[in-house]
Amino acid sequence: MIRWITFGAVAFLAACDVPQAPVVTGPDGQPRIQINTSGLTCYNTRCLDIDPAARSLRSIGNRTISIPGNIDVSDGTVTVAEFQQMGTAALLAGGEGSPENR
Repeated sequence: MIRWITFGAVAFLAACDVPQAPVVTGPDGQPRIQINTSGLTCYNTRCLDIDPAARSLRSIGNRTISIPGNIDVSDGTVTVAEFQQMGTAALLAGGEGSPENR
């Protein structure tokens, strides 16, 4: 029981202390999230490890996957909707507990 309380407290503190990625206005007027190429890109309490050069991404604890083909990361930014789409794809990739890794 103490383990779950400790885990919850650590998760809460970690979520509160996440540095947010800078948001800039793109040429189309939409807000765009700048990708941090030297670490995690965090937005709205979700963090992704995005590598635009390799077109790969991963969520902490999950496998590395390819960035969906309809998302352009060549300029180093993504829209909020694209970031959410990448986050969903990364979570669906599975991690150590997934059947593919057993």
